Amino acid sequence: MKRWQTGNTALRCLAAAALAISLALGCAFELRAETETPAVGTLSPAALKRLGDTIRNEITTGKIPGGILLIQQHGEPVHFECFGVRDPDTGQPMTPDTIFQIYSMSKAVTSVAAMMLVDEGKLGLDDSVSKYIHSFAEAKVGVDTSDEAGKYPLKLEPLKRPITIRDLLRHTSGITYGFYGETQVQKLYANPLLYAGDFNNADFADRIAVLPLADQPATRWN
Repeated sequence: MKRWQTGNTALRCLAAAALAISLALGCAFELRAETETPAVGTLSPAALKRLGDTIRNEITTGKIPGGILLIQQHGEPVHFECFGVRDPDTGQPMTPDTIFQIYSMSKAVTSVAAMMLVDEGKLGLDDSVSKYIHSFAEAKVGVDTSDEAGKYPLKLEPLKRPITIRDLLRHTSGITYGFYGETQVQKLYANPLLYAGDFNNADFADRIAVLPLADQPATRWN
């Protein structure tokens, strides 16, 4: 239990630091005179201080135990700073080699890679997913319908429009998870056989493609 709490603590560090960056990063690129006039193409020292103060305030108010801030410009690190502690129980300071459990931050990395392909003209946001993963061409939506016995047979409906790359990036594809929810569709995603054996990403995509979607594409964020 303690390991899980420590993991959650590390996750909160990362999430809160990322939030602080998203809220304040814009001001770090303000190239206007405040206490001094930075050179063109550099970061504002005053804005960077405000960004650090934001993270320090999160620590002082007890929202996070610590965090790490790294800003790169033109592929080179221009600001790196550690804040607070990495373990509240031991008081160990946050260090550059601190390991974080990042969970869904992998989605951000994947999204950046996808947008790079869009910039290069190799991927279109409104392309159908089935253009690249053919098994999604026959995707259906699962609809729970109740009968008189109180059972919920699953009815399959055709897609009103194909799943697009844009849907995948914004979580409106209709693909769902199996670790929460009690609908018939969600129970299919929780089937252990879905994860059985050795498989790669392409194999797993084909396994997911034959499962019904929880919603019509572009109708609900999930």
